[in-house]
Amino acid sequence: MQQRRIDVTHHAKSSMLNIRSHGRNGKRFLMSHYNAKKRVYARRRLARQVARLNGGGSLNGALERLRLRYALGKDGWRRWLEGGGALSSNAVTTSADGVPASNATTTWKGITLTEPAQHNWFDAEGYPLTSRDPETGRFVNPWLSESSNGENGLKKFLRWKFGGLFRVMDGLGLGIDEGSGDDTAKEAAAKGLGESPKLNGGLNERQYSMQSHKTPAPASDILPSMLNTNNQHSQETIQLTWIGHSTTIVHLPGNFIILTDPHFSNYAGPKRRNDPPAMGVADLPDMIDCVLISHDHMDHLDYWSILELIDSNKVKFWVVPLGIKSWLMDRAGVSPEDIVELEWWEGVRISKEPKTKDSDCINKVVLPEVEELVRAFDTTAGEEQQCKRGDSNKHELVITCAPAQHWCSRSPFDRNRRLWCSWAVRATPSTAKSIETTTHSQPRSHSFYFAGDTGLPPEFPLHHQIGDRLGPFDLAAIPIGAYEPNWFMRESHCNPAEAVKIHQAVRARRSVAIHFDTFDLADEPREEPPQLLLKEVCRVNVEIARLAAEVVAVADQVDMATQLGALEGQIGAGDTESNISEVEPSSVVAEVVEMLPPLVDFEVVSRGGSIESLPRN
Repeated sequence: MQQRRIDVTHHAKSSMLNIRSHGRNGKRFLMSHYNAKKRVYARRRLARQVARLNGGGSLNGALERLRLRYALGKDGWRRWLEGGGALSSNAVTTSADGVPASNATTTWKGITLTEPAQHNWFDAEGYPLTSRDPETGRFVNPWLSESSNGENGLKKFLRWKFGGLFRVMDGLGLGIDEGSGDDTAKEAAAKGLGESPKLNGGLNERQYSMQSHKTPAPASDILPSMLNTNNQHSQETIQLTWIGHSTTIVHLPGNFIILTDPHFSNYAGPKRRNDPPAMGVADLPDMIDCVLISHDHMDHLDYWSILELIDSNKVKFWVVPLGIKSWLMDRAGVSPEDIVELEWWEGVRISKEPKTKDSDCINKVVLPEVEELVRAFDTTAGEEQQCKRGDSNKHELVITCAPAQHWCSRSPFDRNRRLWCSWAVRATPSTAKSIETTTHSQPRSHSFYFAGDTGLPPEFPLHHQIGDRLGPFDLAAIPIGAYEPNWFMRESHCNPAEAVKIHQAVRARRSVAIHFDTFDLADEPREEPPQLLLKEVCRVNVEIARLAAEVVAVADQVDMATQLGALEGQIGAGDTESNISEVEPSSVVAEVVEMLPPLVDFEVVSRGGSIESLPRN
């Protein structure tokens, strides 16, 4: 070590002498020398990365295997540079019997897939499964295996970041087409916002945008109303507090507390936080039953927030999609016994003992326990579980990993090596009497949906499938921000109009907006997403009301015509006691009204604000 220190000192002294003797040229020579060493180290690191990705061997052999794997020539690289899709274009399009199709379009369960797909990417009923590219091993969205994998192409990225230069190029006839798409958000913004609708809490849009820049309410004012176990709604509703971005703390019946996508730091990668979070880790409750993580992007999986949560010793379980367990263990030091890793449509059942009135340790913290892994829509297991829960004396929480249209990456070398997802949570309180029970009625299940980060598939009914298999939901948290420019963001994020469609598709009774106003991830102004959302909710509800009025009027006429026909037949048969005043709208109108879509209840809360699900009465 001493000899190495002497050598370095000697090298530094000789370099300084060189600089002094040659002046500015000597300094340039020294920087060139250091840059040359950097290039050598960079080549060595690249060689190690390539060798590790390809199972060892020489650099030339690894590069040859990559060339053969992707089978790309000059045209292929040019197509990738211009944003033509992923490098790996060898995913096989299959027909319903699993035989590779010759064209790039196939029909599966009545749904047309326009991008390469494989038969084993879907189950027998057409639901998407956790899928990987057969060559690269990377996760893919089965319904959009190329355009939604996060590889938009270098030229598209430059077009987004240097749009002015490309507009000049377009004016000179040298540009390329940005791509067609649904520019619903910008069209709505161009039409004007009109009168400001009211947000949750009585704030209008201007007041919201002004208040969102202020310091949030202290956590001591937020938590008691939400986390009080003696609250009269604790067994009847779900309570959610929006901390910021996609971070929420949710209190479910059965005294379960979950935290979603925790992010309490000032930065998400290079992006600085616009406002501080509504509360810090120290302000969270003493026991969080589980933390849900949707994917590995830095605005959803924050390294420093994870370390702070570990140091606080407040989290019992970490529930994550495939691939994130190893990251938590290797990077953050989370114990593997505390991590539950799931794939799409796989779930975990967690139970907790209730606090009984005759207990000697009422104030003791009750820890949750993992019971078993379950599969969504498994009718056999569901019937067995219903029999087991006939007189269950434990609170039960079932967390199911559901699909989402997104992608993953924390560096240029790990794109889609980890899975992304949304989460469906179902809480069922115990049937036993406890100090947490406020009513004597039979407890029922309460459901919550956390969409994480997702785009809306243009053709594939992804969220309808989630609603059919795991819904309906009492409360949903759906993202509404980071959608501009639409041609660049539409595969991975949804705009406010698409968020309303997701709310309807998953069959949520009430939804709350997340993923906006915290980090400047896209080009839209901070105040635009909630404004466009509330305007879209008003527009959709007006359409539903108008449709309901028209349908009920038609059904009323049909029902009355049917009754008049029956009355005419009775009179013709000699029934003189029949009276036309007895004819009135009846069962047909009621049945038609039940078939109409419900009004959209999609709320926007300010940072630190809380919202409850609607009680069923």
